[in-house]
Amino acid sequence: MSWFKILADTYDNVSDIVGIPDEKGNILLPLNHTTKSNSDVGIIIDCDGRFRGADPSKLTILIPCTEDSESRSGKANFPHPLHDQIEYLSTDETKREKYLLQLSRWSDLHPKVEAVHRYLLKNTLIEDLQGCNIKIYDKMFVRFSVEMPGDLIPNLWEDKTVSEAWQRYVKQEQSGVKALCYVTGQLLPVAEKHPKNINPLSANAKLISCNDEANFTYRGRFDKSKPANVISIEASGKAHAMLKYLIATQAYQCDSQAIAAWAVDSGAAQPGIFEDSLGIYANAIKTERDILIEAQSELDLDYAKKLSTAIRGYGNSENLKNDNRHIAVIAVDAATTGRMAVTFYKEFQENEYIERIINWHETCRWYFHSKGKTYISAPGADKIIAAVHGEPKGEGYSKIKKQSRERILSFILNGEKFSKAWLNAAVNRVSNPFSYDKTDGGWDFYKWETVVNTTCAIAKKHYSDAEEEFKLELERKRTDRDYLYGRMLAIADRIEGHARYLQDKKSDIEKRPTNAVRYMSAFATKPFRTWEVIYRQLNPYIQRLNGAEWYQRELDEIMSLFTEGQYENDKPLNGKYLMGYSLQRRALMNRENNGEEAENVE
Repeated sequence: MSWFKILADTYDNVSDIVGIPDEKGNILLPLNHTTKSNSDVGIIIDCDGRFRGADPSKLTILIPCTEDSESRSGKANFPHPLHDQIEYLSTDETKREKYLLQLSRWSDLHPKVEAVHRYLLKNTLIEDLQGCNIKIYDKMFVRFSVEMPGDLIPNLWEDKTVSEAWQRYVKQEQSGVKALCYVTGQLLPVAEKHPKNINPLSANAKLISCNDEANFTYRGRFDKSKPANVISIEASGKAHAMLKYLIATQAYQCDSQAIAAWAVDSGAAQPGIFEDSLGIYANAIKTERDILIEAQSELDLDYAKKLSTAIRGYGNSENLKNDNRHIAVIAVDAATTGRMAVTFYKEFQENEYIERIINWHETCRWYFHSKGKTYISAPGADKIIAAVHGEPKGEGYSKIKKQSRERILSFILNGEKFSKAWLNAAVNRVSNPFSYDKTDGGWDFYKWETVVNTTCAIAKKHYSDAEEEFKLELERKRTDRDYLYGRMLAIADRIEGHARYLQDKKSDIEKRPTNAVRYMSAFATKPFRTWEVIYRQLNPYIQRLNGAEWYQRELDEIMSLFTEGQYENDKPLNGKYLMGYSLQRRALMNRENNGEEAENVE
């Protein structure tokens, strides 16, 4: 139950924000309250219960609830304490009687609630709505506002004193039999039912279902239902409200899956597990976002230092002074419409959590492009998933995505080595460039290039886990066969691209891929045999570059680095070839951008 207690403790630690909506309207619910999305109509009355008007706008509001009403469904007859559906207020006599009886038991605790009680006893709700030309329908949800002299908060869902009055009443009613709460270790009134609507994308799913004596939820372990699940009303309310708030405000969501990381002492969001480095940096220092974008290979040490500073001070420079906080990470998902489960949970000291995030961003990174600039970054989770499993297609993709996110959690936080099978899948996929299409048809060079960079990042991570380090600049003396073949492919790509540019005075590689790119799939499978084909097709472009002497020298230098027998080895290439390709291509582009093109065609 550690995750349950941590959620309840977090609720206590952030009690000062309970009931206060944030800028997006998200509310950490007070105990014995829930939210109602799109309440249909507001009834406005005075302090004596006289009708003043109606507001047909749809609003999401905070409403008092009971244990039964919060989890009601279908034909259940469990009224809410105040705001409710029209059948409880007027149209269904049985439900109306039950509603009014409950309302009468606590209406004397607050004058506004008493005014609502007086109004509803008149049973004029239908007439009043019709008089305002408001169409009445089943399940219409009605909220209340009470105008009182000198009072500035007529809306009952915004008046804290109404909420407090309901909580006082509930506490009085809970003063009966108590039991040992498995979460707090205290003798407290026990919850018979637990909330649903924790995640809006799986609204009917519950983390804890009710004990069903007709089936087998506890038999074989206990002779009665109670010992199977003893959680106090207070602990259940706090934990569920806190989880709901975390999901609404800071969780990564994919369909019914939600993943959140937070500081237990403050509920504060932590550096994003699934964000790329640029996203974390932008959130940490919003006014200096361009600093990271402009990071180049020669500024790699500055990049690492700045990223570390940004993560340690995420969202608040004061965080740099506090690295002893307790961090929790949780993932929940709904297997069915009615059942939710915790699929991942782990606790860290803040410094340990931060170090694991930093390690991920320092070992799984590559060059990426944004707005015409190059920056160093670890790819976000969605980029990694797309590189490994392809672009989203069909309903089954969300299941793959959810499973993959939990696997990435384990790579980052549990220290699990990056999957070789994932890397191989990404290498095989990106080695088929023409599988990346634009929506209107044709090859999407930029999408493919992003996947190349993402695959290079995860290759760097995989080999780093195996204690084989690769630098972020071209290693001209590296003798890895796969790395060298990748460099050769990049040079072939640039020879053709450069020759075509000199002829047409424009770069058209985005529309017309080079032969090096066209043969990439075959090259990754049979590099020795395919290189001979690619090189023969370079002849006209080499002639156009007057022999391409500089490029030829580069190729000769690379050929000299192959150890005996490795050049002729025709086995498939691994992820190192993409790193060699990417870094050689980058080095060639930088050379041309520095005005050294002339030497290329001497």
